[in-house]
Amino acid sequence: MKSSPTKALHNGVDVVLNRLPVVAIVMVEGIMIYLATSVAKLAFTQLDPVLAAWYRVGFVAILLFAWRRPLSRAKRKNLPKTRRDWCIVVTAGVSVMLMNTMFYLAISNMDMGIAVSIEFLGPLAVAVLTGRGWRERVGILLAACGVVLLAGISLSNPAKHAHFMVGLVAILIDGVMWGLYIVAGRQVAQRSNPLDSLSLGMSIAWVLQSLFLAVPAVRGVVHPKPGATWARGPFGPWKLLAVLFVVAFFASFLPYIIDQFLMRRASSARFSVIQSVNPVIAVLVGLLVGEVPTWGELAGVALVIIAVIVTFSGDIRHAETE
Repeated sequence: MKSSPTKALHNGVDVVLNRLPVVAIVMVEGIMIYLATSVAKLAFTQLDPVLAAWYRVGFVAILLFAWRRPLSRAKRKNLPKTRRDWCIVVTAGVSVMLMNTMFYLAISNMDMGIAVSIEFLGPLAVAVLTGRGWRERVGILLAACGVVLLAGISLSNPAKHAHFMVGLVAILIDGVMWGLYIVAGRQVAQRSNPLDSLSLGMSIAWVLQSLFLAVPAVRGVVHPKPGATWARGPFGPWKLLAVLFVVAFFASFLPYIIDQFLMRRASSARFSVIQSVNPVIAVLVGLLVGEVPTWGELAGVALVIIAVIVTFSGDIRHAETE
């Protein structure tokens, strides 16, 4: 019997993600995320960051739920069975929701490079707590030095924002949520239908977020804030929604799908260390907008790259496909 186009596409994605080096996948993913994030910062001039985060989480939850249909009759048997399973699924979804919300709040009050560097402290803590092999230990040490150097240099020259401390607190919460997502997300990735579980968790998290943000977020698009420019013009709300959708698709929807495959190829520690390439990518993306790194920042970048090479040079495992 012929396989459906959707199943064939899914199998094709499995093959590609299993054969490409993990480092290459994460680098492409990071470029996609931070280019989309740069676009998101433009939307902040038209809509408050926290409200923009509601749309980002919502679009991703809707896309995942519509694609995976976790509550369909054929898939109900795969729903979490125990309280512990439900806690894991909901924790993964809520951590993603808070991670996105706090990140948007942070980058509206500090430079993206600063935020990304500090954000990694969460996953780094996971790597330190779960690392076992010598590669992970050496990689964690090198990554720690690189990230601390990047963060230290950035914090010694903070962006001149009136609410910098708000951004600092937000990005620290974001880092904790990122670490929690790695732990819970990897357990979700071990389930027979991880994307179904992730779609369910994201939907629950969005419903919880909507209790606080749905009304002001819709109002903010229908009636843009006084400082808004193009969002107040002809078709402005539709343009704003289109921008928010594109950002959500490339900064969240595709990356979270990719993460579910990567989490099945690597341990929590190795996955955490490989994510340390994100400050590197943030610096490179920053070059596109005129942010030239110092020699100290380049030294931090070099340490992170070496950490990635050391940690993953012996990793040849492939993911288990659904």
